[in-house]
Amino acid sequence: MKKVYVNAQWQGGSDLATFDGANELIKMYLDGLHFAELPVSTDPTEMAVKAKGIRGFDVLGRQMRSAYARLREDAPDQIFTLGGGCDADVPGIVYIMEKYRGDLTLIWLDAHGDLNTPGESATSLFYGMPLRSLMDDTCFGLSENRFPLRASQIIHIGGRDLDRLETEFIESSGLSAYTVRDIRADEAWARKTAGELQSEHIYLHLDLDVIDPAEFPNTPLPVGGGLHCGEVCGILEAFADKLVGLGIYEYAPSGTRDTFIEKLIRFGLTF
Repeated sequence: MKKVYVNAQWQGGSDLATFDGANELIKMYLDGLHFAELPVSTDPTEMAVKAKGIRGFDVLGRQMRSAYARLREDAPDQIFTLGGGCDADVPGIVYIMEKYRGDLTLIWLDAHGDLNTPGESATSLFYGMPLRSLMDDTCFGLSENRFPLRASQIIHIGGRDLDRLETEFIESSGLSAYTVRDIRADEAWARKTAGELQSEHIYLHLDLDVIDPAEFPNTPLPVGGGLHCGEVCGILEAFADKLVGLGIYEYAPSGTRDTFIEKLIRFGLTF
């Protein structure tokens, strides 16, 4: 059983544009479809609460625990989630890791590293920490995480705006990371990698800023030199057979329908 969720959590980046983006996805692309909308606060004053090095700690923890509880109650075998900031994907990944008892490969497509710890972050904003938080058994105090990810379970794709400490962590941890240049150097990379993975379950996190803004500008933190839309679709299709989860995040409102987003949503509904 697959379920579709919208998680408009915006507090990770303290930017309501991602909340508005999630609502635009609902209005423009999900009309008539069955999905669950996870509860999210819109009170900006909650961002003033900082604890354990994370801004908005209380509201983030409340929302993430609520989302995780809803997923456990629904107990789907596959999930397709849309947001929201990139950190809104954490509860879904935590749930899927638990569902498959830690047998998972996480493919993280993102222009940014998302690998900071609270102590390393210059901003204390959680949207720079979600991937690293999934390697912690409490997600830095924000959520239960019974099967924290190991570096060997993560494949990071498209990073090109990483902090120094994030780069050092990738190098020291053995986490697999592939740049845009790496992907283009081997057109068969995705198919070969999919065939070589030992895990039978794959979760794919797609932060839309992994795409070159000249081709897709509708994201809050665009970074030049990204993947093409067709390259992203090729990666999705290569891993489709083992996919148990897909999250699409960091969409900023555009006011117009986009054929690429339509294609992504069709894929998310049918994988």
